[in-house]
Amino acid sequence: MRTKLAVMVAAFALLATVPLLAHHSFSAEYDQSKSLTLMGKMVNFEWVNPHSWIHVEVTNPDGSKTLWKGETPPVNVLYRNGWTKPMVEEMVTKGETVTLRGIPAKDGSNHLFAQGVTRGDGKTVLGLSGAPPEVETK
Repeated sequence: MRTKLAVMVAAFALLATVPLLAHHSFSAEYDQSKSLTLMGKMVNFEWVNPHSWIHVEVTNPDGSKTLWKGETPPVNVLYRNGWTKPMVEEMVTKGETVTLRGIPAKDGSNHLFAQGVTRGDGKTVLGLSGAPPEVETK
């Protein structure tokens, strides 16, 4: 009986640690010595946990297009920064031009950790390391 209980406790403890291993190390994925600023058309936004994703289509100097993905903070942080689903849906539908600022991935892929998102009208809607977001008052 005791052996069975000990095995069950050990199995539970092992399973409880799996979520901790699933979360990535920021420094393993992103090159904190670099910063990247991109301007492009917002084409998609994924409202998912633990991190949402902004998709921005950037026009290169030669006219070709590159899709960049910006990993954003958790949904609750986005809400606290003034993001709402209707606002984001409108930005995507309009193909709004945004400036995406962040830390690029180490592997050279077209993604970064988004530290700032500024709308085409100059309003900051995500400012993790700088000015707070500008909130419209009505």
